[in-house]
Amino acid sequence: MRLKNTVTLHPDETTASFVSRLAFVNGLPMIADLLMDAELTIAGFLKGDPKVFRKVSDLSGVAVCDLMRQACVPTGPSRYKLLGHDLGKQHLLRGKSRVCPACLRSDTGMQLTPEAITKTYGRTLWVISSARVCPVHKLALVPPPEDSSKHEFLDAWLPWMFEVVEGELDQEITAGGLYEDHVVRRLNGDHPEGWANSFPIGALGAICEVLGVSLIHGKAVTLGQLSQEELATATSAGFAILNGGPPEVLAYFERLRMSPGKPQDRPQACYGKIYDWLKRGAGSGPELEPLRDLLRQHILENWPLGAGDQALNYVSTERRLHSIRTATKTHDLHPKRLRRILADAGLIQDSDLADFEVTFDAVEAREILEQASGSVAFTAAQKRLGLTRSQMETLIKAEILIPGEGGDLARPRFTEPTIMSWLELFGLFP
Repeated sequence: MRLKNTVTLHPDETTASFVSRLAFVNGLPMIADLLMDAELTIAGFLKGDPKVFRKVSDLSGVAVCDLMRQACVPTGPSRYKLLGHDLGKQHLLRGKSRVCPACLRSDTGMQLTPEAITKTYGRTLWVISSARVCPVHKLALVPPPEDSSKHEFLDAWLPWMFEVVEGELDQEITAGGLYEDHVVRRLNGDHPEGWANSFPIGALGAICEVLGVSLIHGKAVTLGQLSQEELATATSAGFAILNGGPPEVLAYFERLRMSPGKPQDRPQACYGKIYDWLKRGAGSGPELEPLRDLLRQHILENWPLGAGDQALNYVSTERRLHSIRTATKTHDLHPKRLRRILADAGLIQDSDLADFEVTFDAVEAREILEQASGSVAFTAAQKRLGLTRSQMETLIKAEILIPGEGGDLARPRFTEPTIMSWLELFGLFP
């Protein structure tokens, strides 16, 4: 049976907000009271029980499909659907209430009568955890000054409507809002241009946070170290990079790779929290694979990784690139001499770049490196060391005798310093 007093479900309103207002307009303080009168439970409402939604539809006159669509309905372990969008639990603020004070003032027309208050409603944007600023009014999304009952929109805000109308809860954030504006458009069914549209809106927010924090505050800074205002501004900056597409993101990755710091033979320290997050943190999920693959390819194409080195869980099977630093360590060469040899061979350009920044094709340079280092073939090494083939293979397998680069598993080669160190060791015994 339809209730005597009903309210309108706005297209951008959460179903929880709607039922909260429906209860209020009928003289009931909370959702739980309305459902109890209908012999239903709030637990069933939160679980998306169709029976509960059918009853709410009977009471309000709003179609079941609209109520279900605008509710955060569980679809699996820690997964929910809202307005057709799949969202992880970590991307939602279920049970918590945040508002834009200016939006509520617009709803009420600056009035505090019961009729005016009934018109205030919770927007779907406000339940997205990465959304922190109203894209219309450029104000922070703020929680009630004191804790209240979960899932109860009007019960949470009734005590604070005077402060809302007076502007006492306003926190201006002029530099934020790009991510939030994009999400509002997606929730409305639009398809905004840009690469951001390729990611689920929840995961997109997490990406923008991590990119933006790295860009503005440094690659080692964590989200927990920043204020909500700082996070809102950073999220907007991260969105601007990501929405520009792979070229913009790659340009930022290259800036991180070339940033000042100690020489690094591994990318983890260079990319900081972005790398860690994509490898083992919340960013390791499948919905972020496009970004993870972009960073992985960037690393493989620009870093001098050797066989066995990892790039975001991909294990390199062979060395593609060398740097002056890695080549001098591997082949025991002086860096200045190696630069001259490689420049004369046309494999690098003369530059003032640091040794770890100058890279070149390892395959093209293999013969030159072997010649420069006096690389020793397996048979020659066996003869000079006075060992049998079986002894050599046993030492190599035990990683006691370490081959240099060049050759292959069946015919490894050794640097001259390695052979000399073993000869010196043998010379210690009569």
